[in-house]
Amino acid sequence: MEPAEQKSYWNAAGQAGAIFGFIIFLISMIGSYSMIHAEPTGSFFSFYYIAAAIGCLVGIFGGVLGVKFYINEHGPELKIGKGAVIGLFTGLFMALVSVVLSLIWPMIDGSYLENFQNAMIANIEANDMIPDAQKEEAIDGMYAQMQNYFSPGNILQMLGMSAIMYGLLNVISGLLAAKFMGTPPEEEL
Repeated sequence: MEPAEQKSYWNAAGQAGAIFGFIIFLISMIGSYSMIHAEPTGSFFSFYYIAAAIGCLVGIFGGVLGVKFYINEHGPELKIGKGAVIGLFTGLFMALVSVVLSLIWPMIDGSYLENFQNAMIANIEANDMIPDAQKEEAIDGMYAQMQNYFSPGNILQMLGMSAIMYGLLNVISGLLAAKFMGTPPEEEL
């Protein structure tokens, strides 16, 4: 009896992760620059936060694209568990690409971090629902975070949070994509 051929999913997950990581980065930059160029409103529902939510919603479809790429490369025979694994690794690649691009962008636009920090602080200061003591605490936290943007701890935190979020979301989307787009492999006797 010959062993079953193992079909690699790395190519599919890497391609889908790179595509969606770039898309998520673009959505994040659109949200960031909209906050930088807008008047501070003090609202919790600025376009920056809406863009972050849109980025999460768009990011869910990375696992679907990863499964689609896998099916295009290897055919429709696919266990749903492999779809979940493809989704997981697509989410991890997405997190890696989006974080790396987020670290490169401040080197391209040298004033980005300072402008973003000033916009966030102005938005916190304009919020009338936050007590003054909490405003100062939030502003200090924002300032410290931006000063440590390139620190290994902050990079690991950004990567870890993104990996958990996009990894879990894409496990579900990859599983569902495998269920609806793939066909179960035939059992060997």
